[in-house]
Amino acid sequence: MLATKIIQKFPFISNYFSLLLESNTKKFPQSIVFEGLDVYAQCFFALELARVLNCLEAGDENCQCLNCRWIREGKHPAVNFVSQLHFKEQNDDSKTVISVAQVKNIEKSLREKSDYHRFFIFFDAKQTPLDDAKRLLLNNYSPEGYDICPDENWTMGHLNQKTFSPLTLNILLKCVEEPPERTTFVFLTKNRSDLINTIVSRSQCFKLPVAVQKVDFAQINSFFENYPNITLQEAFLISENLQNYIKENEISADCVLDSILAYFLYKLKHAFDNQNYSKLQNDIKYVSEAKMHLASSILEKTVFDTLLLKFAGSVK
Repeated sequence: MLATKIIQKFPFISNYFSLLLESNTKKFPQSIVFEGLDVYAQCFFALELARVLNCLEAGDENCQCLNCRWIREGKHPAVNFVSQLHFKEQNDDSKTVISVAQVKNIEKSLREKSDYHRFFIFFDAKQTPLDDAKRLLLNNYSPEGYDICPDENWTMGHLNQKTFSPLTLNILLKCVEEPPERTTFVFLTKNRSDLINTIVSRSQCFKLPVAVQKVDFAQINSFFENYPNITLQEAFLISENLQNYIKENEISADCVLDSILAYFLYKLKHAFDNQNYSKLQNDIKYVSEAKMHLASSILEKTVFDTLLLKFAGSVK
């Protein structure tokens, strides 16, 4: 049922919800709090739950029914994002909080009948760009077929004590207490303490820990021991070594580029200063470009030479 990437990332919680979905959807929680450090993983988990509950077929992860496609594309009329930037009327000029008007619109929508299982997914949002490196990280663990990456004008964050006004929370609490059947509220937080106790007490709370991937980067690291301070001379040597590695191990150049990309994404997560972070962002872009050049039938030697020269700062 749930997407393979979700199950691999959160096996215990996935097993719980899978059993729940298979048994009786009428008993599905009316309010859920997801807590942890990875807000995008929380969001995808919520969307996967909404997809299975609204699927017109058997809920398989590759289902192409209308509801599954709509949810993957972020277009389903009953699956709503609610933030300072989403689920707003044109005349709602609130920018820093989820407003009373937004929650009253939820109240109004709940009075209308629906053939769907409705989801309202709450999070904090800012009108700041999502940089290319973070977009690559996001795409790295999003379930297959999802196309809901935030556009370049905003980023998703966790709910905090400043996301709601007290009046908004009072109105929202009434919605959470007595929603119609087949309605679920989902709150994405770092910690449940960032929500008022009355909402937490009416919700099922789940910790979604950040999964630590055990990846062996020893071979790739051996090529990039002097990174990020690769010299022009080293660039050509590393390029030659990578090409020899491809031939000796009978693997594809694209596979090696994927390994380099995964290695740099890993280093990006552990970058401790702005200078290294900025360089990694640029070099991740260069690897992605190299993959496109390779797919365009450009010679492997040219692709790797150019890539390593970019790492050395000799080519822009």
